Amino acid sequence: MKKRQKGKRSGCLPFLLVLLVLCVAGYFFWHTDYAQKRFVYTWPYAAEIHKYSAQYRVDPFLAVAVIKNESGFKPDAESKTGALGLMQIMPETGAWIAKSTDFPNFKAKMLILPELNIKFGCWYLKELEEEFSSNEILMLAAYNAGRGTVKNWMKEYGWGFDFGDISAIPFDDTRNYVRKVLNDRDSYEHLYKNSFKDF
Repeated sequence: MKKRQKGKRSGCLPFLLVLLVLCVAGYFFWHTDYAQKRFVYTWPYAAEIHKYSAQYRVDPFLAVAVIKNESGFKPDAESKTGALGLMQIMPETGAWIAKSTDFPNFKAKMLILPELNIKFGCWYLKELEEEFSSNEILMLAAYNAGRGTVKNWMKEYGWGFDFGDISAIPFDDTRNYVRKVLNDRDSYEHLYKNSFKDF
């Protein structure tokens, strides 16, 4: 009886070794640039993002990171508050952008059109960049929580345009959003900077 149990245990060893090798190989594969680009940091709508980020002179890696976090690249995404499309633009914000960019006959439902949404979103990112003196933390906080809210925080807490403490942002959702977008922006830049010329 004891001999049989010992045989069973020794028979399990090859299986466990194979399983261990597969786990290790899977771990290293998952952390390759190929796997990250294929499964985590995909880049749909690359041509449109590059076109309008270039037109409005915003960081394309930041723009794609915003889209990833706002909608997960779903063009028909709609939030509980009514934000629409890839970059989750509110209808009233879309109307303001349309007026500012001389876009005629704007209708809120147009925000689910990927190219228009990306165009408006990149324009808005540039507007926030100028409004908050190129401070990415403040501009992303404003994208998430609203420009007025961030200006109130700046007054209340004495933040200047050199503000750099993400942990000081008082809203959990906004604080986490800013961290995620900046982290994803860095990942996109790492993965795609060498192929940037291909777009």
